[in-house]
Amino acid sequence: MELKKQIEYWKKASELDLQSAIDIFESGKNFHFCLYLCHLSIEKILKAMVVAETKNFAPKSHNLLRLAELTKLEITDELLTNLEELNQFQISARYPDEKFSLYTLATKKFTFQKKNQVKELHKWISSQIKI
Repeated sequence: MELKKQIEYWKKASELDLQSAIDIFESGKNFHFCLYLCHLSIEKILKAMVVAETKNFAPKSHNLLRLAELTKLEITDELLTNLEELNQFQISARYPDEKFSLYTLATKKFTFQKKNQVKELHKWISSQIKI
């Protein structure tokens, strides 16, 4: 697959996941799944950036910190904190603990705030991708 097609693939997949997260939030149900899709959206936009910068396939990793390290993004403390938190959403959604803590954490207010943070983060990362 040519490089530009790979980048466009990851960008499009990321946008679809972000829109799905927004749709789920607006349904008023399953806020935990909205958070999971927020993670997935950032994972995929980071993969688009990795492909653009490394001129190679994106690694098969869900770890946002690892993906960000492969880019030229400035990893600020704020970005590091956001990525670490988003990583927990995907782990907790895939492998819930015995207390189902993500389900408890994913209130409407909390999810609204995180969804909006992810929308801004997605927009910023997208603006950094140079094809």
